[in-house]
Amino acid sequence: MNDALEQRLAAKKRDLENQQEYFRIDMKNIEQSNYEDNAINALLYMKKLKTEIAELELVMQLKKTNGL
Repeated sequence: MNDALEQRLAAKKRDLENQQEYFRIDMKNIEQSNYEDNAINALLYMKKLKTEIAELELVMQLKKTNGL
């Protein structure tokens, strides 16, 4: 089960890195009519990923502390 948690954590971190890179690229397209909506959605998704990453890290830390 720990391997599954580590794989999920790694996948979420990769997804976050990709989203951050896409966001950097999209910032260059500020003149697009839907730029603000895209930026808000991207930021909310990145915030969600960061929360999920923190939760997974906490679960893994608790498992190590409790010897599970």
